[in-house]
Amino acid sequence: MKLEDLFLAAADDNSGTYLNQLVQEFAKRGDLSTPEIAPHLEFLIETWGDNLAPHRAEFCLAAAELNAVDSPLFRRALVESIKNLLPPFLNKSSFFRALGARDQAIPPREVAKRCRKLLKLKTGLVAYIANPSRWGILGNIDGITTSVGVSLISGGGSLAIPLDIALSEALFFEPGPDTLKLSGFDPRSRFSSSDYRDIATRKCVLTLSAEELRKIAQSSLIPANFADLNAFNAWWNSVAIAAVGSHRPSCLGRSIEEVHTLLFEEGADGGTFSTEELEHFKHFFIKLKPDVALREGSKLAEIVAMIMPRLRNDANYEDVFGPLKGKAPFMPAEDQALEPAKIAVMAEIPVKKLEAVSKLLSKVYSDQFLAQLASALPLRCINVICNPEDREFADAVSALPRLSNDIIVWIFRNISNVDKELVAAITIDRVIRALSMESLSKAWLPAQRDLRKLLLDKPDFQKLIIANAGSDVAQITSALQNATCFMTGEQQSLLVKLARVSDKIREHLENGAGEKLLAAGNRQNEHQGSAVEQLYTSMSSHQSMRNELDDIITRQQPENREALKTARAHGDFRENSEYDAAKERRNFLSRRRSELEHDIGSIQPMDFRNVHVKDRAIIGSTVEIKTANGGTQTYYLLGARDGNPDKNWISYKTRMGEALLGKSVGESTVLPDGTSCRLQSVSPLPLEIIRVLNGEA
Repeated sequence: MKLEDLFLAAADDNSGTYLNQLVQEFAKRGDLSTPEIAPHLEFLIETWGDNLAPHRAEFCLAAAELNAVDSPLFRRALVESIKNLLPPFLNKSSFFRALGARDQAIPPREVAKRCRKLLKLKTGLVAYIANPSRWGILGNIDGITTSVGVSLISGGGSLAIPLDIALSEALFFEPGPDTLKLSGFDPRSRFSSSDYRDIATRKCVLTLSAEELRKIAQSSLIPANFADLNAFNAWWNSVAIAAVGSHRPSCLGRSIEEVHTLLFEEGADGGTFSTEELEHFKHFFIKLKPDVALREGSKLAEIVAMIMPRLRNDANYEDVFGPLKGKAPFMPAEDQALEPAKIAVMAEIPVKKLEAVSKLLSKVYSDQFLAQLASALPLRCINVICNPEDREFADAVSALPRLSNDIIVWIFRNISNVDKELVAAITIDRVIRALSMESLSKAWLPAQRDLRKLLLDKPDFQKLIIANAGSDVAQITSALQNATCFMTGEQQSLLVKLARVSDKIREHLENGAGEKLLAAGNRQNEHQGSAVEQLYTSMSSHQSMRNELDDIITRQQPENREALKTARAHGDFRENSEYDAAKERRNFLSRRRSELEHDIGSIQPMDFRNVHVKDRAIIGSTVEIKTANGGTQTYYLLGARDGNPDKNWISYKTRMGEALLGKSVGESTVLPDGTSCRLQSVSPLPLEIIRVLNGEA
């Protein structure tokens, strides 16, 4: 397939297959700044918008690692990708600063490298720190100071290293007795440089280059192990040459680590495995302990992925890999229920490796069992394990006791190709239950975020929820009232959006359901001890915000999408001013829409006719003040969005409004310009102003 065709296919790719092919093409070509890649990559990312599903986020990170052009659009996509890939406890602004995700001075390749390291960090890793050379054991990450604790192996105490320095300069290795040898060893032990290379390569959490490996060894072993550079070079080079002729074949590996390393060194060009070699692999799988297979399940999956392409066409898959059934997390026993621990390990397997594993699964398991397995896995795995359009998958989903975030999102994204029964299963109750699931593993978090966005922001999904409720729209407000996964402001915002797309919802809310929901939310906030400030404005200002939002949704954004299509048709994106202008307009409209949706959901409209004024300055009152020089001035204290300085209309959320609000007649205050004054009188608003604010004039 041509590169241009790959980009077009990847635009709507929900499985990640074409994106994987694109990454392979990028790696072959090396230069991502060429006209045949850079503008098409921008167009692809722009087509996705905010819909950065996990496989798309992984693609952006891979493109950054391959040195993609650092444009504002790609940088935003990289930031969003990292947000989707990081678990919640790392998804904080302080960690983003350490990654350099928003720092234009740090190239995307470095950002991606730091992100890969951050995802691998855990207590107990062995850390190598350069300048000066030191080895230590990694402690906890301090989220407040954004630093990592390292206990030095040499016994010289401990260090607190800034996280950005640790991610940019340190290297991390899996712990173990052999890993400690990397920092130094007894030269009399005949520890060879090939042993050093093997341990460092296997244990490093990221891939090491030959140059990096030599620098680590040289700085760590001179002068403690070797008196000078000549002695080190003699050890490093001569032993490496002697080791060439004594290479152990991968089928004779003694551990998962060793088999993985040997297969990696042999590469795809290692040739087809013989019957005898496959027999060795079979016996290795037989002797493999279940706890080891579970603990190193991801690496075991990579072993299978590297073996599969080297099998003969007539190979007996069941015979070779059968011993892994019920042992490897990706090969459960058919006569047992799916175990959550093993499913969690399987969910962490990269999609590229899972594709090869899925080929094995299709040879060993029935379609019904694969469908059952796929229905328990994260969204990114479903299309890899089975064909979701088959009847078996629909049956497996129908048999689930509850729908997961991943299944709901998958059904909606494939709504035109799935059974109507599955579409009808997306109800507000099931969505709320899915969103309320806590302590989800990292692999299942992206779908929960996606489902939350669908419910809060996507009119098509909201219409589906309403349609599936039928005539019983009360179940929607009831479910929202009892939902603990939303704050009160989010509940209000969602109700406004639902009312906008459904007359039934609007009528139901106007009959009092909205007030009940708000009251329940306020009681919940009081119970939790959280002070949520309620903002107020006039009905006219509130309606103006709604009118502006409707205009953006129904007219301006569709016009902008057409403008983008027209601009794209003009060709070269690098010198296309219409395209740039349309993109800027799109970004502005997106930001403004988000602001309005938030404001409409969080600001309460009020009728100023119902305001009862006594002797204090309140919202909806006329305030007369007397300054220190004897002058008088009249102000009208109004809602948060009602300010008009030319008419002396003061929003109570401005500095002027805050200086007057709550003051009693005769009380003194200081205005924002430093002027001292005293409240002369407080009275109701004039009737003509009330009519304007209520939208009656």
